Amino acid sequence: MEKSQVPGWVWAVLVGAHVLTLGWVLHQGCWSFVDTGRYIQAAENLWRHGQLYARPWLEIAPSGQAVQEFTIRPAGYPLVILGLGGAGGWPVMLLLVQNVLSLLNLGLVLGWWARWAYPNLRDWALALAVVLTFPAQLIYASAVMSEMLLQTAVLSIAVTAIAFIHSPRLWYCAGGAVAVIVAFLLKPVFYPLAFVAVMLAIVVGWRYRRPAVTVIGVLPVLVVGLYMLWNQQRTGYFHFSSIAEINLLQYNAAGVLRQIAGPEIEEKWVTQVIDQANAKPDFATRQHFIQAQAAAMLTEHVGLYARQHVQGMVALFLDPGRFDLSQLLGWAPPAGGGLLTQARQGRLWPAIIGLPWGQLGLLGLVLLANVARLGFAVRGFRRLQYGNTACRNGRWVAVGLLLYVAALTGPLGAARFLVPVWPLLLALALAGLNWPPQIPLKQEG
Repeated sequence: MEKSQVPGWVWAVLVGAHVLTLGWVLHQGCWSFVDTGRYIQAAENLWRHGQLYARPWLEIAPSGQAVQEFTIRPAGYPLVILGLGGAGGWPVMLLLVQNVLSLLNLGLVLGWWARWAYPNLRDWALALAVVLTFPAQLIYASAVMSEMLLQTAVLSIAVTAIAFIHSPRLWYCAGGAVAVIVAFLLKPVFYPLAFVAVMLAIVVGWRYRRPAVTVIGVLPVLVVGLYMLWNQQRTGYFHFSSIAEINLLQYNAAGVLRQIAGPEIEEKWVTQVIDQANAKPDFATRQHFIQAQAAAMLTEHVGLYARQHVQGMVALFLDPGRFDLSQLLGWAPPAGGGLLTQARQGRLWPAIIGLPWGQLGLLGLVLLANVARLGFAVRGFRRLQYGNTACRNGRWVAVGLLLYVAALTGPLGAARFLVPVWPLLLALALAGLNWPPQIPLKQEG
């Protein structure tokens, strides 16, 4: 076996970790997360009623707040659930496919690193430690959640973008466009990426006199527009997903008010806004009212919100994932809410010392690993400038996608939201682990 291949024993450890996690999940039946019920309900309604609707379907037309369930989840993952038989009973096939995708994604990154860095036995042991100290990868591979499929789509975006930069072939461009479409049909946070893609396609098409690149780059935006028209036909409101207004009101604006006035005032204000919105004559007016009320709150306290936004971006990379581990291991939630929620209220330390010692130790280990991984990633970003063209440009693609997700996630930043782009962070971190023998040491610094 060549040094540029992933060793068999590394594969054995990775497969073993996935099998153990999947076995535990199937034994405990703990594949369901907060959003799982809506995904499954949307899949069932598609099958039984031909309606993408994330709550139990009623013969009478939904009104008021209930209309948001038409668009709260895009069609991508419910269709996957239907196709893999995950809408009822044990979603074994769905979880098997997600675990295979997780292994393929990790294998792709590890294989690239092996060809670039020629790691030895010690390096491979460190690489496994880097991988296995991010438990969210294993957890979401065995959860009825869209993160693992989205991770595959995002990794495909990165790979096709790097391949196109290295060799500008149209099929790389087409593959990237398809990956962008798949990504936003799985998770609404990626639909603005379609507009980034079309701007890049226009620039590249003009620079290289290749109008076909621009035409291909327009396809994701075209799909976004058609999807929004479909949502308008169903709800009367031209939009991609109602999750935008939900997050804006119940997380972004509410988070600011909670820090200023406390949870009781926050809850009263959110309830008041929703009640007033539900009294509006149609769904579009309702959503515009929510946007206006939330925007007014954020504008009034723009400095505080900016701090919360930055804190969320940092939390995306450092959060040890207490919520994810609690879903897997059955931990009871801390009194007063999650650690990130309490951190925004200035009560993080009391919340931490109130955790059981076992939980505290495991979370502390993952947190330290996250800090170390981020440090290695920064060093890896610097080292990749000495690699080939694909490495030099690929590091910018990776950072761009990481910052895109961090910026759009904002105050909601947590380990779960890092999962779709985590292989890109892993690639940068692995590049920072060791110094490739073909690169002179004197070039660092």
